[in-house]
Amino acid sequence: MSAPPRIVVAGAGSIGCFVGGLLAQAGRDVTLLGRARILEAIRESGLHLTDYANLAEQVPSTALQLSEDVACLAEADIVLVTVKTGATAEIAAHLPATARVVSLQNGMEAAEILRKSLPRTDVRAGMVPFNVVPDGAGRFHRASSGDIMIGAGPGDLGQVLSVRGLPVRES
Repeated sequence: MSAPPRIVVAGAGSIGCFVGGLLAQAGRDVTLLGRARILEAIRESGLHLTDYANLAEQVPSTALQLSEDVACLAEADIVLVTVKTGATAEIAAHLPATARVVSLQNGMEAAEILRKSLPRTDVRAGMVPFNVVPDGAGRFHRASSGDIMIGAGPGDLGQVLSVRGLPVRES
């Protein structure tokens, strides 16, 4: 039996924390790569994830790895890139060629930056149709609906990333 994939969310902002938190709550091996001020709040009180449909999840900080160091990307099997587009090239420089990479960023140019930087890597564009609002101290609220869509490709990536409250579809 193979080990579960190590997932790194590169960009622990609103979308990154919400998606990473639900993945961790479902038992996935998740590392949030982010800024100290956001990670410190998560260390202190975990993640509180809510939504318009009465989702209410408390994810303890012990269910996640938290890192401010891009070196955590080296061991990733799957990287969900949620940084602002301007930081994409910097993140790409640290991604292992063996990881599967999904851009969950605004605009199509971010996925293209990743593909150019990682020409032999499974890089997929993604679309997050819902918004997530930060509410301080590790609290994030999904205020609209929709399923995450990612580009189709080899393997079962959409299935691996689909968890309760967070369907991921390939197209």
